[in-house]
Amino acid sequence: MHNSRPRSKKTTSVTTAQLIRTLLRQVHPQDQVPSLLRIAYLSQDTTVEQPTPVFKYGNFIRQMVPDQDLKRNSIDIIRSSRVMDYAATHQLYDKYVTEGLILVAQASTKDDDLEKALEMDIHRQLTWALCQGCMERIEELVIPLTDIEQYIDHVDQFKSLSKVTFTVKKQLHLMGCTYAYEVHESLDRLRRTLGAERDRLFKGMLRFVQKHTSIHQHVLQQVVVPGPDDLHATSEHTTVDVWLDILCLLPPPQNPRSIDMDNWCEVVTRISDINLNHVKSIKLDTFGIIGEAKTLALLKGTLGPDMFQWAALERKKRDTENQQLSAVRSQLSSWQYGYYNELVPLRSIKITHRTPSKPVQELNDIAAAFGDTLEGLTVRDKVAEGNMGTMDLGAAHQVVHGQGWVLPHLHVLDFEASYSQLAFDMDALSQCCALESLRLADGIATYNHRGILPWPPVCLPHLKKLDLTGSPALFFNLDSLHHSPCLEELSLGMPKVGWMYYIPSPDEMHEDLETEDFQGAAFDGHWFSGTSGSSQEYNSIERRPRLPWGWHLPNLSRLDLKAVFAYKFEFQLLQYLVSLQFLRLNTTSTHGRHHMRTVTLKDLSRETRQEQDNDLELNLSNLIFSSPTLRTIDLEGQWRVDALVLEALCLVVAPNLREISFGRGCVGFSLHNWVKLSRRMPHINLMKWDQILSVDEIRDMGLRSIHDPQGEHRNKRCIKHIIGRATLWDVLDR
Repeated sequence: MHNSRPRSKKTTSVTTAQLIRTLLRQVHPQDQVPSLLRIAYLSQDTTVEQPTPVFKYGNFIRQMVPDQDLKRNSIDIIRSSRVMDYAATHQLYDKYVTEGLILVAQASTKDDDLEKALEMDIHRQLTWALCQGCMERIEELVIPLTDIEQYIDHVDQFKSLSKVTFTVKKQLHLMGCTYAYEVHESLDRLRRTLGAERDRLFKGMLRFVQKHTSIHQHVLQQVVVPGPDDLHATSEHTTVDVWLDILCLLPPPQNPRSIDMDNWCEVVTRISDINLNHVKSIKLDTFGIIGEAKTLALLKGTLGPDMFQWAALERKKRDTENQQLSAVRSQLSSWQYGYYNELVPLRSIKITHRTPSKPVQELNDIAAAFGDTLEGLTVRDKVAEGNMGTMDLGAAHQVVHGQGWVLPHLHVLDFEASYSQLAFDMDALSQCCALESLRLADGIATYNHRGILPWPPVCLPHLKKLDLTGSPALFFNLDSLHHSPCLEELSLGMPKVGWMYYIPSPDEMHEDLETEDFQGAAFDGHWFSGTSGSSQEYNSIERRPRLPWGWHLPNLSRLDLKAVFAYKFEFQLLQYLVSLQFLRLNTTSTHGRHHMRTVTLKDLSRETRQEQDNDLELNLSNLIFSSPTLRTIDLEGQWRVDALVLEALCLVVAPNLREISFGRGCVGFSLHNWVKLSRRMPHINLMKWDQILSVDEIRDMGLRSIHDPQGEHRNKRCIKHIIGRATLWDVLDR
């Protein structure tokens, strides 16, 4: 007697194959189970009667959707000998070629084509077999279009179906098969045949939806049709026409909270019946409905001309009405106070710009319309594909953004431009008093110092992340960092020229350049005056990057410098960065060894002058400063670090170092120095040195390959060494 109470609290793990086998045994009558499924999931001997499970598990089926477990299980079953023998005996390959599951019979790909066709055939047969006896309870179903006719015949039984996904379980395209047709007429004939088959399947899909919505009104809520990846060469007009006809049969989305590529067709076709007041995010290129989404917070898409002009005009109109209201406020009762024409409360805008024109006015409209609520603004220029490009300073017209902006709630500003030299109005940045993350980047890769005009300093007291690339890195006044005590991440660099960086010649960087008068104002050496500076506050501009390394940044944890900024970095700054954990310096130069940077004990000393006392030099702890929070050091490019300096850097400057990485251009020490030093570093986990060394040199140092360091040597200390392309381990006693 079956006991409905569980006998144990233990749960039993049921595999996909076991579940399918159980459900197939409950199909009644059993002759509705095709022989291919019996061979695949039931007994190898189809004449043996299988016991029918007592409990009707099929009554609980609500969703008939294949998942990854089914796919993996199907592959194992298809490759089994019993299925392959069945396919050979019944000549399934020829059958699939005739039915179109295999588009072109080719001996070179016969096995792969048969395997794919078997998978499609098993999935479609399995879906139909498991639907028997539970059609009225299924709420979500995936229907292969090749079997659409039999589903149409039983559509009246799918009384609970709310979502249906149509899939193409046969090849309806010519990709990868055209070379098999040498005769042009044969290729055209095949293309016409496939087109007619696609039209037939699409019309069947439409008839299913029409019949279901007429019998079971307001039950079907969502239909997913095959996309371009499924159809490839599908006629675009046929697909769009059928899709729009289907959408007109479905009820409109109820109070959608987001609009994106997955549901925009449903929204557009029934826009007059949809309440957009609940929409919080729009992620597509159609922005015509923004004004109706009164609670919209996130906008992501492609920027177009005059796209936000309506919003700016609406804001201007509201401000005018508020001024008029303020003039007569004394004559109104308290319940009549308030603003008219409530604006869209956009908080985050992420837009892509794809036209060569400069989007100055569009961005100004954004600032004017959403200045009261905007918290994040991201602008990406996709005019140049891939890399931002490599332009010379002055070769691109400079565009000044941000003039007149007042964004008191802006936390994130991310602007990447490849179409022009990017410049920002520093007075506007000073109005972004809540700014926490600032990223400005353009494609300027090469430059002359005389083309650099530093921006006035700006006060950003809440700034936590600063990332500047290209001309913004050259122009940004680094004196501003004296007034950014909350800064946690700092990145300065230039776009790559190939895989390297342009760095001016040492002579150009170190020559005494004369300063030039600028608008006749006086310069006293102090640009910061409590607010953002202006061009009238200083009269001379040093036409090269000013790198004032004496910052007081108590919260800076990550410092990433590239190109000239890494070349001119002063290591003594580390003693003032009391929270620094990550340091990366990349001086990989297009001029090669002309930019070899030599690190000496003077660079690591507490004093700015060179100590002459030999006894003091022997005691590194007295001579060298310490940065105990530093965990990672990464040096790329041309660096000369001798053994003594390397020891001071790893043992004294960064005594708690976890990872250190040197590029191929780093010289001055040997593998012996490298490995011997690592054994004296108590916290090191990874040592990376991009050098080509012989196997004998590596073996002499005791490094070896380990398959599983955590298992094989879990009680020992294992230091990972990546030398060139070799990954080796140094196993030490704890």
